[in-house]
Amino acid sequence: MTSFASLKRYLFAVSLIGASTALPASAYHSGSKNLGVGAVQCSYILAYQENPAAQKDIRMWVQKFVDQVNEETSSKRSPKEKVALSPELQWFATLLYCGLDPKQPLVKATMRMIDAEWDKMQEQKKRPS
Repeated sequence: MTSFASLKRYLFAVSLIGASTALPASAYHSGSKNLGVGAVQCSYILAYQENPAAQKDIRMWVQKFVDQVNEETSSKRSPKEKVALSPELQWFATLLYCGLDPKQPLVKATMRMIDAEWDKMQEQKKRPS
């Protein structure tokens, strides 16, 4: 059984590396930086969501990406208007947006999540108090 578990981890690592080098990251993000975990196809994210190491890497990447988007857009918006989700809600939102299109990369699913949160904030601002 241990050999199966180690094989599973090895295949996951190989798939992460392969996916991060095979996808053109510039097609999903304005910068040409290596997206790392963000370039991984959502089907892999969903398949390994129970793996503690994978979950940690994915959560950290999503949080850093959301922080980066908040920072880059803070000059265009009020500093108070930032996408902010609890870590648990952010994780489930990540899985939800990955589940909508498992063939998309994580970065695209995360941008959809950010856009949806931004739209929700705008709707809440329009409502009378």
